[in-house]
Amino acid sequence: MRNNDIICAKATLYGFSGIGIVKISGNEKVFIISKQVLGFIPQHSNACYVPFVDSKKKIIDKGIAILFISPKSYTGENILELQSHGGPFVLDLILQHLMKLGARLAKPGEFTQRAFLNKKIDLIQAESVLKVIKANSHLTLKTAINSFEGKFSKIIIKLTKELIKLRLNIEAMIAFPSDFKQETVIKKKIKKNNILNKIKKVFYSLTLLQNKVFNGFLLNNIFKVVIIGRPNVGKSSLFNLLTEKDHAIVTNIKGTTRDLLKVNINLYGIPMCIIDTAGIRNDTKIINVIERIGIQRAFDEIESADLLLILFDDQEPDVDIFKQYFKRNVLFLRNKIDIKNKAQLNINNSIINISTKTKQGIKKLKQTIKFFAFKQNLTNKINDENSFFIQQRQSYLLDKIKTSYIKHSSTKVNEVLSENLYIMQKYLEEIIGFNMKKNILNKIFKYFCIGK
Repeated sequence: MRNNDIICAKATLYGFSGIGIVKISGNEKVFIISKQVLGFIPQHSNACYVPFVDSKKKIIDKGIAILFISPKSYTGENILELQSHGGPFVLDLILQHLMKLGARLAKPGEFTQRAFLNKKIDLIQAESVLKVIKANSHLTLKTAINSFEGKFSKIIIKLTKELIKLRLNIEAMIAFPSDFKQETVIKKKIKKNNILNKIKKVFYSLTLLQNKVFNGFLLNNIFKVVIIGRPNVGKSSLFNLLTEKDHAIVTNIKGTTRDLLKVNINLYGIPMCIIDTAGIRNDTKIINVIERIGIQRAFDEIESADLLLILFDDQEPDVDIFKQYFKRNVLFLRNKIDIKNKAQLNINNSIINISTKTKQGIKKLKQTIKFFAFKQNLTNKINDENSFFIQQRQSYLLDKIKTSYIKHSSTKVNEVLSENLYIMQKYLEEIIGFNMKKNILNKIFKYFCIGK
């Protein structure tokens, strides 16, 4: 792919920092820009400490310049990287000068899009770049890196080649029936069954692959845990224990928590948002307007929760208020088990006994929350070194392949079988970005940051 546009962008965040980076990518015009800004063309991948000058040869700043000559660069084009001091004004001056020299500001993700179009990476790898950047735990980073390294792509390419080979065998039987006339009925049946078994193996391989993919739930949507219960039941104490910090004020006064408290944590490598809510009690007992607003906000959070922690104690187990949530993803917790007098909870579900005072049962609670998070993510095999991050787009296409196979797996008509193999092949090719339409590519890359 050849693109005459020279693009430039800041590769570092806007703000004040020790170093700021500007990247330029394009054809031979990058060399001309290099001469204008640096006064010379650096050798490939050699770092040079030089002044960056404007059109009047006045020094904008001094920094490090590195030139990557096509095709040995990220985009496959010529890339000039300028590392200056990280002040916004300095970086803006550099960008303004580059645009006067004929460059334009890059669109979001355009550097990575050019890498894809120049066949430096496939679409799976391109999409995983954004997930590496946005990773918020070791777990999510590992799966994104596995995809970026091409491990997922290799499997897809291998399965695609197998489907093409099988489809060509079927089409040969359709196009050249005379070549198979001499074969007995039994021999033809054996050959056909052999092909069908190989197709079944491809389908089985796809099923195994789906068991290894990380569907991006935990990466794009942090697992949301909402703590609810009556006033003064110990919600804020539990919140502080789970977040491992005294975020919430804890007193014996009912209704201390009036507003929501939200803290992002990393539990066993899983990013989560823990939310403390106002105590929920019978409507007739509520007088304070602020308390009513706090309770309404609690109800709003309950609706979007991935897991509810319903907290009771042994003083006043008011179960009826929370019965409407019993069919949700919920954990029932009995707090204050350090107190001897235990009231009976009329709940037909298992209860985790805890004490926010002695920390008894907290470790078990954390492990149970982890189990629910994995369950929502559809797989508990994510710790496997061969697990991959998968986009919703890719997951959708894998499901389409499975549906297509199941629909036509029992067919005996060669033409139908051939067409089905072709459809499955096209879905696999779409996963890695073969013959993608421009508008679809633009939708994928628009979520990237500028400069990547």
